[in-house]
Amino acid sequence: MKNNILLTFALLLFAFITIKAKDNNPVRNDKEYFSSFKKNEEPKNKKFNILTKKSETVGESFYVIYKEKSPGQGFYFKMVLDKNENLIATYYANESDKEISASTVKNLKEIFSGPEKAEFSIGDTTTQCVTKCHRTKGCYDKPTPTGVLLCSAECGIECA
Repeated sequence: MKNNILLTFALLLFAFITIKAKDNNPVRNDKEYFSSFKKNEEPKNKKFNILTKKSETVGESFYVIYKEKSPGQGFYFKMVLDKNENLIATYYANESDKEISASTVKNLKEIFSGPEKAEFSIGDTTTQCVTKCHRTKGCYDKPTPTGVLLCSAECGIECA
């Protein structure tokens, strides 16, 4: 009899803990969560707009980051990579219903379309910013090509 009571109590305690654990899923703050690149995760209910597309190849993985140009001027940036970890497409999504500026979109397109398509010269502020950021963050000292790419992309997004 005593064993049955203890067993019942243990099962009730387990059920209570399980139900409580399911109810305690905190609401994630996407801005904070995506403050650094997250692999194969993206914020819910965000529609991504295409910036650049180098290939029709289906991406193997993607990375998403949130950047804020100024208070109220934030956006999500998504990079899609192929199986060899080459960049094949970039996208952005506006924060809420506030759109990012046309100049930011233009700068992002220029940075990620490559130097042959960019309209800026070496002396431009954006280029200087990206170069300084690369040096500060040590982008080219990262141990993997993907690490270099993500660090470089973060610099480009910050400077756009």
